[in-house]
Amino acid sequence: MAKPPPRTSASRQAPLRVLLVEHDQNDVELCLLELQRAGFDPRIDTVQSEKEFSACLLANQYDLVIADYRLPDWTGLDALLRLRELEKDIPLILVTGTLGEEKAVECIKRGVTDYVLKGQLTRLPMVVRRALEERALREEGARSSQALRASEDSFRLMFHNNPLPMYVFELETLCILEVNDAMVATHGYSREEFLRLRATDFRPLEDAPLLLEFLKKGTAPYFAAGIWRHLSKQGQVMDMEIHAHSLLFAGRQAILAVAQDVTQRRLAEEAIRESEARYRGLFEHAPYGIYRATTLGDILDVNPALVAMLGYVSTEDFRAIRNMANLFCDPRERARMHTMHRALGRTDVEAEWKCKDGKTLLVRLNGRLAPKELGREECFEVMVEDVTGRRALEKQLQQMQKFEAIGQLAGGIAHDFNNMIGAILGWAELGSDEVPPEHKAHAHFGKIQQQARRAAALTRQLLAFSRRQILEPRNMDLNQSVTETLSLLEKVIGSNIELETRLAPDLSPIRADPTQFEQVLMNLCLNARDAMPQGGHLLIETSIVQYDDEQCRRSAYAHPGRYGCLSVSDTGMGMNAATLDRIFEPFFTTKEVGKGTGLGLSTVYGVVKQHGGFVNVYSEPEHGTCFRIYFPVGQLAAEPTVKPTPDLPAVGGEETILIAEDHEGLREIARQTLSQLGYHVLVAVDGEEAVEMFRIHHATIDLVLLDVVLPKLSGPEAYSCMNKERPGLPVLFTTGYSPDTSMLRSVQQQELPLLQKPYTPRDLARKVREALAASAKPARHRSG
Repeated sequence: MAKPPPRTSASRQAPLRVLLVEHDQNDVELCLLELQRAGFDPRIDTVQSEKEFSACLLANQYDLVIADYRLPDWTGLDALLRLRELEKDIPLILVTGTLGEEKAVECIKRGVTDYVLKGQLTRLPMVVRRALEERALREEGARSSQALRASEDSFRLMFHNNPLPMYVFELETLCILEVNDAMVATHGYSREEFLRLRATDFRPLEDAPLLLEFLKKGTAPYFAAGIWRHLSKQGQVMDMEIHAHSLLFAGRQAILAVAQDVTQRRLAEEAIRESEARYRGLFEHAPYGIYRATTLGDILDVNPALVAMLGYVSTEDFRAIRNMANLFCDPRERARMHTMHRALGRTDVEAEWKCKDGKTLLVRLNGRLAPKELGREECFEVMVEDVTGRRALEKQLQQMQKFEAIGQLAGGIAHDFNNMIGAILGWAELGSDEVPPEHKAHAHFGKIQQQARRAAALTRQLLAFSRRQILEPRNMDLNQSVTETLSLLEKVIGSNIELETRLAPDLSPIRADPTQFEQVLMNLCLNARDAMPQGGHLLIETSIVQYDDEQCRRSAYAHPGRYGCLSVSDTGMGMNAATLDRIFEPFFTTKEVGKGTGLGLSTVYGVVKQHGGFVNVYSEPEHGTCFRIYFPVGQLAAEPTVKPTPDLPAVGGEETILIAEDHEGLREIARQTLSQLGYHVLVAVDGEEAVEMFRIHHATIDLVLLDVVLPKLSGPEAYSCMNKERPGLPVLFTTGYSPDTSMLRSVQQQELPLLQKPYTPRDLARKVREALAASAKPARHRSG
């Protein structure tokens, strides 16, 4: 995997303060790595207990909380409750190994921002960005609402509780005759001081001639006076809007002036305009669709995100639908939403909507019934989120969890069957060797071997589905492998099927086990043949594709990277949606009884998943099927084809061999097989007993035969103890599968010999001889 590019000063982001609730240090480092790769600058505080969590929240400010769902003494949901108790509006993202659909829905409903599976940590940066964006939108909305409320409160305060400043002055002398309390408070003069002033005294000197000129031109009884400057007692200049009336006051011709501080009004109006602009900005640039409609559904307003979501060109184009009810595929969903609005005041439902091009979307509608206000009728205000992709991913996740559960069951059964089948094969072969070919029992033993091999093939398919088979991956040429496999299939497919290949040139090598790849292609081609009983067209294509984060969001199976794509398309009968949902289940088949085991496609699924790839299927009834198989691209050139080793006869010897096998039947078969070939055999039932026996006989043991999976100590662990005492000790490992891939990987990385179960006595004898020969040590004869 490529390393993330170093961040330059131009791309450096502000530090991301993260409180990480996790008890596994490996998971902490993986989360940190994914965030750094995505360009974040995470500053992480890691806690494990609820006490540490609370202390960090009280002491620090955080942008984000990432919590493991399951912790030793508490859960991620407990962390959410603690956030609420402390009134912390911090997004919380759950990171978990597995999370069922019902539990995931419950977590989201209870307030969890989102969740990420530990097997899909590459989605973490995307989920983090979305959580931070949503929080920013909430905060911006809160600030806008607060500013609007503040401006409205200020306006009410001025309008309802503070009378406008008013004063009366004599028209001839300009002497002040009366003022109100607001005028006194505004200008700083007492009432007595005002009564000693003239109307020109609390104006700048240069404005006095303008006032006299205006009064001469005024028309009784009302003067539209306009804006005038006033001076407070402290000399402060105030712009006042004056409305004047002529009247008789105490028998004298006078002017009543109503003054208003224009500065305050202008500031209030500006605050309202800014608030409205912020609201409109949020409305226009919100990532989710938003609309306002009357209670009858008539469109009042709609934002660009909703217009684009439904495929319309412009707001005017969208308004042509006239009524929001025309978007609902099912009118009953719109009626249900309307009823909830009326009953609860708000709603949070999902419904199917029609796009302009006729396609459908699953949308989440979250809104409220806005009450009637001054100048605005009662209406619905609704936020629209396209959840089509999310629900599809949830469905894929549910299917993955189902396959994982079935795979664990199938793998466990196959492991036990492998051991039993190995014992059956061994005893049948030993029995066959001990009776002459013309004897009736010889044929019976042959039948037993034949059926046991069929059972072994079945267990291999189960192990393939459960992703527990032993792989030997290498870099291989995709086109060459396709060509070689198809040469074997041409006669099997049939002459009534036209076979076409389109192999892209210059493909990068893929990383795969050649045998398993051949099995995948054969299963797909045979499946396509069975779907075209009357003949048809079969197309095989290859290509290299690049999957990015955006594409991976639409598939729960994919990870970002380069893949070699194998496409197998047929013109057969196709499949409906119900069948597509089950095609990878083991033993599920649409064929007649006796014409299929139902393990072909489940084997394909397991092999591809174990290789780190994924499968996409598209099919329609009567329109054929297309399987696209994606294998990770290798880092090096394709390796040369490995020639099979010749089938050499079994050869015995006099060396001493230590066998460690926990299955009684296999242990006895191995002991008897090797004893009959002349070897001196020591037997152990678990790893600890094998180590103890080796320490007693270490000078005489020439080879250890160890099962990879053993009680108490695994085969690799037991061999490590023995190898410390005798470096270079010859070893032969046996395994049917390994639930701990690290154990098997250590064996393969050291290139130690490995014999796969189930094996026959001849297989065992040859492998033992090869391992002894490879050790390049002289045979050590047993004494006595």
